[in-house]
Amino acid sequence: MEFIKNKLIALLGLKNLYAEMQELRGELEDMASQYEDTKYLAEDLESQVFDLKEKADDFEYATDNIRADLENDFQGLKDEINQMKEGYVLDVKLTREVY
Repeated sequence: MEFIKNKLIALLGLKNLYAEMQELRGELEDMASQYEDTKYLAEDLESQVFDLKEKADDFEYATDNIRADLENDFQGLKDEINQMKEGYVLDVKLTREVY
């Protein structure tokens, strides 16, 4: 009788061990799924960062061009004003009124 009792206990232990293995397998599959999700999110984030970097570079290029154009326009206006001043004399006459 003791022999059968020991065998049943051993079988019950194996059954519990099998159930624990099944639970661990399920957790491992969940972790693998989470890993794949995280990997996908990381790749998407990397792509977004790359796109943002390209947009920042384009913005910097555009602002540099605008700055250069404004500087050229301003210099052109200064040159025009300087040319307009040439040949003109400013004559100021002060008179005093007596009351």
